[in-house]
Amino acid sequence: MDNEHWWRSAVIYQIYPRSFADSDGDGLGDLRGIVEHLDHLNGAPGSLGVDAVWLSPFYPSPQADFGYDISDYQAVDPAYGTLADFAKLADEVHQRGMRLLVDLVMNHTSDRHPWFLASRSSRDDPKRDWYIWADGRDGGPPNNWLSSFERCGPAWTLDPATGQYYLHSFTPQQPDLNLRNPQVRAAIRDVWEFWLGQGADGFRIDVAHRLIKDSGLRDNPAPLATYRRYFSHPELRQLNMDQPETHEVLRELRTVLDEHGGGLLLGEVPISDDSRLAEYFGADGMHTAFHIAFWEQPWDAEAFRRTVDGLSAVARADALPTYALATHDIPRTVSRYGPEQARVAALMQFTLRGLPCVYYGEEIGMADSPPPQALDVDGRDGQRVPMQWEPTGAGFTTGTPWLPFGRDIATANVRAQDADPGSSLNLYRRLIRYRHESDALRFGGYESLRSPKDTFVYRRWTGTEELLVALNFADRPIVVGLGDGEAVLELSTDAGRVAGPVRLATVPLGALEGVLLRVV
Repeated sequence: MDNEHWWRSAVIYQIYPRSFADSDGDGLGDLRGIVEHLDHLNGAPGSLGVDAVWLSPFYPSPQADFGYDISDYQAVDPAYGTLADFAKLADEVHQRGMRLLVDLVMNHTSDRHPWFLASRSSRDDPKRDWYIWADGRDGGPPNNWLSSFERCGPAWTLDPATGQYYLHSFTPQQPDLNLRNPQVRAAIRDVWEFWLGQGADGFRIDVAHRLIKDSGLRDNPAPLATYRRYFSHPELRQLNMDQPETHEVLRELRTVLDEHGGGLLLGEVPISDDSRLAEYFGADGMHTAFHIAFWEQPWDAEAFRRTVDGLSAVARADALPTYALATHDIPRTVSRYGPEQARVAALMQFTLRGLPCVYYGEEIGMADSPPPQALDVDGRDGQRVPMQWEPTGAGFTTGTPWLPFGRDIATANVRAQDADPGSSLNLYRRLIRYRHESDALRFGGYESLRSPKDTFVYRRWTGTEELLVALNFADRPIVVGLGDGEAVLELSTDAGRVAGPVRLATVPLGALEGVLLRVV
């Protein structure tokens, strides 16, 4: 595959910088710490073998939303390092054959960003229209829009000094930019150009569906007025997100990226309507987008089958979604489903038609560990605990970690799992290695197959390779019939199962087992 389309077969790894590795003992992860641990990802014996690294925000921020409230788009927060540290990181990533994606948060800034300080200083300030301001209505906010965070209430906050309300889709400390304003678009374009010039190979685009709002700031229709996030309705549409003009911004970003030699745009688009989600990726906008519904499913084979098949049916023929099981926003797989279920889910993630994205610590089966006192406005501390390199906590910091380590650190750590062939870490290594060596998994077709209750079975193929994936979601053994012929068991989530020939007419699956078969 040519260099321009490297992303189509990529495995992405998400790093939350605050929690990955701390190089200076202050308890906070930083860019130098990431550099020191890149061999875990690629470029060394025993590495995972991932192809791209996505960094969550590392920009200067008051941390009202832990980095997603940015006060300077073109710098590194001193807690994480310097621009020189970023340059070193980009160079080391590239030397290991990986690409580097940075988080692009262009829906909103921090309320301490110089742009907003100017905007709120006066109704006559030249930057007043850089944000979304409006007069109140009937003694309250301009309309019925709500913040995405329940504890923040309405999406509007009154500024007493100027007598108007400003829009914030998240916390009041995160005012929304007015991306209908050409001056704002030009300023944000400078941000794109800056990080591409610093060595970034693309962007993960935060809340891509919220970039443009209804120009008239009309109320959301009554049936949708109580929903803080996207809600699919057969006839009505929310007016504070998913506006047609959003795609103009994304196409413009794609053009800039292509002018820099190409790269990857990965979108966060929390839209539950597959037909609308499909409009966001695969053409002239973003290359790919997270299939949010995938990680929202209960532990149910039919639910996953419907979700995967639903998007496959409406997406463009050559479009590839991105499949994640956890992120900095989403509880970890082990905590949602269980440890054995997490192994089956990993096999599914790496064998579907799409890009797998691994959140740090998923490869060692880390669980959520909420701290005694919540720090995050939306209760997401548990999935952000520091990476567990050693059973003692060494490897992350020599000081006191910003969040306590997980209660599972004695077993869910890299050191303990490295030499254990049955560990979660070694399962991930095998899955990634097999994916890299299989044209059917990287480039092939997908179709789901009829199978017994509590199983999800699908076929991946090219002209020269045919694979079958059978996943048992039940806590009891099941025998699956997959037609005539023979296959070879290549991988199983059961560490004790030996590879070898299998008759397709009777494929035995242990309780909570997934298998990958090569048809012969």
